[in-house]
Amino acid sequence: YNLYQTAKPEEVVTIMLSNFEKHYAAIENGDDMDRIVTEASVIERETSIDSERATIAGVIENRIEQGMRLQIDVTVLYPLTNGMYNKNSVSYKDLEVDSPYNTYQNKGLPVGPICNPSIASMQAAAEPEEHEYLYYHTKSKTSKEHDFYKTYEEHIDSQND
Repeated sequence: YNLYQTAKPEEVVTIMLSNFEKHYAAIENGDDMDRIVTEASVIERETSIDSERATIAGVIENRIEQGMRLQIDVTVLYPLTNGMYNKNSVSYKDLEVDSPYNTYQNKGLPVGPICNPSIASMQAAAEPEEHEYLYYHTKSKTSKEHDFYKTYEEHIDSQND
């Protein structure tokens, strides 16, 4: 955003909302906007790779459809770090955090967005890829790319390689 230092908070909010509405209108598909933005925020924190966003959206949809908990680490990190994400890993104790954002404790999406999602993530949430994947994890500790799995056994076996 190009803003003057003298811009009033109301002007900043108006500009930001106008920009959001413009971009959201391009992807709006009749679904609930809150759901799309919340799911998109999870996708945004899960991957920075555009080609994976719709696949991760599909995993989220598949898990919700099957009544599974999402069990996504970034939804635990959000309340633990007050949205700063200045912690790199999640411990088993962290998974016990009592928060409506914790998708290890609660079924479905978090109660609201966990970050400001990109247009690419909102598009993915609005049009998730159809597949049978239920699990994923990064290819390695240093990789940002993910491998995707249909079964828990495949998911666990891949971590033992």
